[in-house]
Amino acid sequence: MKLVRSVTLLTTFLSLTAFGNVGHADNLAKFYKGKQVSIVVAARAGGGHHKYSLFISPFMKKHMPGNPTFITQNMGGAGGTKAANYLYNRAAKNGTAIGILLSDTPFASRMRTTGVKYVANNFHYIGGVDKPQGAFVVLKRAGIKTMEEAKNKSVVFASTGKGSQTYILPKLANSMIGTKFKIVTGYRGMAGVYKALDNKEADGFQSGWSSVRLIRPHWLAAGRVVVLAANSLSPLKDAPNAPTFRDLVKNPLDRKIVELISNNDVIGRAWIAPPGIPKARLKALRKAFKKMATDPEAIAAAKKRKMDWNYVDWKPQQEHAKHITNADDKLFKRVRSLINMK
Repeated sequence: MKLVRSVTLLTTFLSLTAFGNVGHADNLAKFYKGKQVSIVVAARAGGGHHKYSLFISPFMKKHMPGNPTFITQNMGGAGGTKAANYLYNRAAKNGTAIGILLSDTPFASRMRTTGVKYVANNFHYIGGVDKPQGAFVVLKRAGIKTMEEAKNKSVVFASTGKGSQTYILPKLANSMIGTKFKIVTGYRGMAGVYKALDNKEADGFQSGWSSVRLIRPHWLAAGRVVVLAANSLSPLKDAPNAPTFRDLVKNPLDRKIVELISNNDVIGRAWIAPPGIPKARLKALRKAFKKMATDPEAIAAAKKRKMDWNYVDWKPQQEHAKHITNADDKLFKRVRSLINMK
């Protein structure tokens, strides 16, 4: 009798659990049905973040309960800080506002002494579909092939602004290893940077390598691009002989700084949700994102467009944000000193 009773209780428990899960899914579908989910992109239109957002949106709709429409809202400015501040403080906290931040958003939160109104580790990371390695890139017309040659010849680098890695990394290279990059700021987003090179206003820049492959494939096809160094912990697959920036830096403290920055590819084009989002909706977004990223249809379409595509789980993203949030402040003081940031 005891055995029969135990089996009956277990069956009842499992039935209630299954019913609860179905009800939970129904509630999520009911909430999201007919709604729009804003994707706040921390970059202007025309760059890699924008293109990935537009590409991913219909696949997120496919896999999200209730099939809401995902719309892209570009919010470039202040090296990604404008979008991060908005998501953290003003965006809806009910699961209808998410974002794609820049890989250096956690780093920027420690670098800036004013204007930062977010704590990077308090965002809820959702995942990513690529780990864009950064690179110092020049066109062949610049007349240099290595970072060593960049110590003897000045090359104009286009930059979006002093809060961006398009400025910070070339400036650090000048201070740490003696390159002579002349950094011109003020270009509107990465689209403006690429246009500057097309118009011969500049001959180089610092960027995520996957964006170069996505936005200017004809440069690569024509053999016009030279990778001077990779801003990552390992060399680029497309330029295995180019050194990493870290390997060129000899000062121990500076090397730690470059290692911290180089590991930003873990963050990549991180999809995030703001603090305060209900746990069930956050879980649903993470689950839908993983389904989207591993969807054979999405993978095939990305491959056809020659987009880098590898699912990145949210856990290492969250951990890296925590690591930077808790890093020794002397590293960031050193960076501010090297790039003359007050």
